[in-house]
Amino acid sequence: MPDSETSIPTPVVENHPGWLRCLLQWFKFFLPVLLLAIYPAIFHYSNNAANLLLGDLGLQVLLYTAITLLVYGLASALFHRSLLKAANTALVFLIFFNLYGVLYGFLLKVDVVRVEHYTLLSFFLLLALYASWFISKLPEKPAGILWKAAVLIFGVLSLFNLFRIVPAEIAKARLAASLNSPGTTQQVVGDAAQPDIYYIIMDEFIGLEAMRKYWNNPAVDPFETFLKSNGFLVAKNSHGSTTNTLHQMTTRFNYQEYALDVPDYQQIWFNDIADNRAMRYLKSMGYTTVVFDEKSMAYPSEPPILADVSFNYGEIPHTQPEGLFDDFGLLVADNTMLRAFSHTLRPAAYVQHIDMIQYTIEKIGNLDEIDSPKFVHVHLMLPHAPFMFDEDGNLTDSRFYHNWGHYLDNYNYALQVAEKLVSNILASSDPTNPPVIILQSDHGARNKTDGYEGVLENYPDEYKTSILFAIHLPGLSEAQFPQDIDPINTFPLVFNQLFDANIPLK
Repeated sequence: MPDSETSIPTPVVENHPGWLRCLLQWFKFFLPVLLLAIYPAIFHYSNNAANLLLGDLGLQVLLYTAITLLVYGLASALFHRSLLKAANTALVFLIFFNLYGVLYGFLLKVDVVRVEHYTLLSFFLLLALYASWFISKLPEKPAGILWKAAVLIFGVLSLFNLFRIVPAEIAKARLAASLNSPGTTQQVVGDAAQPDIYYIIMDEFIGLEAMRKYWNNPAVDPFETFLKSNGFLVAKNSHGSTTNTLHQMTTRFNYQEYALDVPDYQQIWFNDIADNRAMRYLKSMGYTTVVFDEKSMAYPSEPPILADVSFNYGEIPHTQPEGLFDDFGLLVADNTMLRAFSHTLRPAAYVQHIDMIQYTIEKIGNLDEIDSPKFVHVHLMLPHAPFMFDEDGNLTDSRFYHNWGHYLDNYNYALQVAEKLVSNILASSDPTNPPVIILQSDHGARNKTDGYEGVLENYPDEYKTSILFAIHLPGLSEAQFPQDIDPINTFPLVFNQLFDANIPLK
């Protein structure tokens, strides 16, 4: 007779119906298998909890629970008289499932042999099936020890990471509550004679001179000519102080430096971007504030900027559903056997990115329903990864979305997007009251290695902070706009020119 603890029980036991005891017994052995399967999602979420939403984790837990049910269900059918064998078999298979992407990435990095999914995955699947079969042959006692060890190990690991998640969720809830409290800025009626102000950020857009020197890219010349012919001043050697987007946006919006080593620094940045000094000042001057913000593509937990009108990433009309695999989903999936298929999943994950770019281009010149004077802030994650566009804006092969070798094409498309934004603003503006247009980037190409391929060789560190900084501000002279201007002076420069604000420059 099989052991009652490891076998499907008899239909009726004491006061419990047979089906209920079967279900409880089935779930008992299912638990460590589930903990193993969802652990990578919990681990990656705990490392990025400040930048993600709890719903992101929930979606991935549901996905990997479904995968676990499939694997454990097949094992239960195969070993229908021993749930212990079914659980251990599923455990071993899912260990291989969760390690495949890690091994594939390592082999790509060391670049000793050519690695292709169709060969490596086939070999790995055979190895996983053999190891699962081998484990199923263990005697009952060592099999029980293995199962109990899995319960302990993955239970402790999951609890440890859940304890890391809780403080981050509390901090996000407090931040949201503070930003939802009534504001103190009094909105006044604006003077329509004041010019509209547009503040456009192109994310990871390296400065024009650095682009010339490293890539020898001829496309920057006609772009710079376009800007200058439309009255822009262009700084050739402007640099941000760091390569952190949130830090740079906080610094510029509040025209003050922020420390990088204080507790909860990211929550401070979130708060001071959402409710920033520059926009408070403009509201006090009667400006209507408008935001097109795509930063939540990279920072989904970031609170929305407090504006009168918002067109945010994820909230505009989309051409098709996004699916299960956003950036976080791909981070988890790329460490598993799903990595072999991730190139087919990536396009759906970036539908919102495509739509946000097109929507912003079209809408930026069609804001007549919003009262002037207005302040319009645009932040597009372009040419930031995913490097999904060729220079004409067509989608490229998704296998190269995080390959620095495709940054240049994405950059050249970003040049076209920036030119269209500027053209549409100028075409829709009153020529007797020209707008102020600030065209910037947060940092240059950072040449990151974690999760990226095709690292740029002999790439100077100074280019990582090299930024685009061009400004259309009627009355501003070249002497007032040095070639190495610090972007922390962006709003003081504008406010001093327009409103005689007398804010000291740094």
